[in-house]
Amino acid sequence: MRHNAGVKTLPEDIQKRLVKQASASGLITEEELHKLKKSFAKKYGGGLSTNFALQAAYKNLTKEGWKGNAGLQKLLRKRKIRTLSGVTIITVLMKPWPCPGHCIYCPAEPGMPKSYLSNEPGAMRAVLEGFDPAAQVRTRLRSLRLQGHETEKIEMIVLGGTFLAYPKKYREEFIKSLFDSCNNPSGGRASRTLKEAQKRNETARHKIIGLSVETRSDSVTEDTIKELRTLGVTKIQLGVQHTDPKILATVKRGETLAQIKNAIKLLRDSGLKIAIHLMPNLPGSTPAKDLKMIRECFEDVALRPDQIKIYPCVVVPYSPLEKLWAKGRYKSYSEKALFTLLQKMQAEVPEYVRIERLYRDIPGESILEGSRKTNLRQILEDPAYKNPVAKTEQVKCRCIRCREIKGEAIDPKDLTLETIEYTASGGKEFFLSFVDKKHDKICALLRLRFPSQTFLPELKNAAIVRELHTYGAEVLVGEAKKGASQHLGLGHRLLEKAEELARAASFPRLAIISGIGAKPYYKKWGYAEKGTYMMKEL
Repeated sequence: MRHNAGVKTLPEDIQKRLVKQASASGLITEEELHKLKKSFAKKYGGGLSTNFALQAAYKNLTKEGWKGNAGLQKLLRKRKIRTLSGVTIITVLMKPWPCPGHCIYCPAEPGMPKSYLSNEPGAMRAVLEGFDPAAQVRTRLRSLRLQGHETEKIEMIVLGGTFLAYPKKYREEFIKSLFDSCNNPSGGRASRTLKEAQKRNETARHKIIGLSVETRSDSVTEDTIKELRTLGVTKIQLGVQHTDPKILATVKRGETLAQIKNAIKLLRDSGLKIAIHLMPNLPGSTPAKDLKMIRECFEDVALRPDQIKIYPCVVVPYSPLEKLWAKGRYKSYSEKALFTLLQKMQAEVPEYVRIERLYRDIPGESILEGSRKTNLRQILEDPAYKNPVAKTEQVKCRCIRCREIKGEAIDPKDLTLETIEYTASGGKEFFLSFVDKKHDKICALLRLRFPSQTFLPELKNAAIVRELHTYGAEVLVGEAKKGASQHLGLGHRLLEKAEELARAASFPRLAIISGIGAKPYYKKWGYAEKGTYMMKEL
């Protein structure tokens, strides 16, 4: 409902007055802000001020010399969740291109990359920009800034089917455009080479500190990993889908479990983060088989990913599964069965893993069969939502995302350094984290690997830091905020612990797989570039 339709907007000077009064009154909740908006609307005869309009007034006041109020600025920020993990996520889509896979659940809509529909939110932005990577990034940066988000630290996620199936020249040009658009968000001279664009990004306003692509495991080789590292890729998303070979064959995945395990080992020993996609509810599966699948992901030392996305299978247009469903040869789980399964799956996920998503962002009108509740994670985890599963069956998810500190204030005295040690892909992994035990929140984490072997000369005899992340609302570099987890020195303390562990295990050096924009941070602590990694002699 558009409450302000036909009602005049309050003048800017009144909006500024509202901002100053909100700051002076010390309000801290959205309800308090809403009451103040109503009082101003009644007093001055206008519509309710939007957060967007108040952000503009706030920005103009600071330009005029007003000191501002960080708490109020945070309250006015739209869609706060976008930067509460400590970085700003920007998703871009590559142009349509044939995929080597023939998976029956994947849509092949004309004019779209395989597996993506034109009415998905991220895909719609890409279509409007003609799949131009620079235009997608600049539009997104502009939108995020207007919503009040900091955009200094960016995790770039590249989607579009199988990245390594695209022509090599296009892959490099696409990635170079991402760096150029972050270096020059308003346009301007493009760098002559990818290497130049990456070097400029180290000191750019919008630094790419993480770069993720998605691909098939059968495309992962020593040569393609070398290319990925040259491009600056730090994370790979692999479509595992299931661990049952019969189900993989039924859905025509075209990959074997052995190929998946080999790809994970090569990637992990090269320092990359590994996110896998899992699909319960596939043809030929059952809730019992799906629960066995999630258990195998963490019991099998050749798997054990860092992150997972759980995408329950749904029937969508343009997919071969649509025809099977129309003939009555496929039926989805009931909603209660699906919800019960997902909660049981959450309970199997270790504390060193992050469940990135629990549902694919497909609009309900495109789902022909399967749950149309696209806010499924909220329903499962938020008590305010009606959950079809009895409360006695619900479990508390212990994954990283459910426990990360987000925008909450912390007291450094409450933090404890915890270590989880486990084996994976023939090597040893250490998951280090600073935890607020009192509130059961993760404030920072580091993944350290003692690899089994390496084919990259620069990683010879080196332990590898595969991830270093401080959670909490994104804070500008050099701008510490009281109670914020970023810029408390947690990252450096985790690095020191990783160095201590590597030294004790007789590793002569420690390597870090660094995002391009994060390199200056590691240089502060004595690390120097070696190949595509940051390295320190121990």
